[in-house]
Amino acid sequence: MAREANPLKSEQITLSINAQTIWYLDRLVETGLYGNNRTEAARVALYDHCKMLINQGTIEMAPRLPGRDVTA
Repeated sequence: MAREANPLKSEQITLSINAQTIWYLDRLVETGLYGNNRTEAARVALYDHCKMLINQGTIEMAPRLPGRDVTA
């Protein structure tokens, strides 16, 4: 079954990282759990880290979009 389109608008950012961080991203891609390239690995790792910070209470969850049914 197809998923609904993401209601959040994507934003593009430019990220400069050092060679050691590239090495880590490559290891994440090799696991098969973080996408197929460094960009996808960075995106998934950032999402995962944000979820961890929310669970720890370090940052607050972003407000829900207006008009979105939470149970849908």
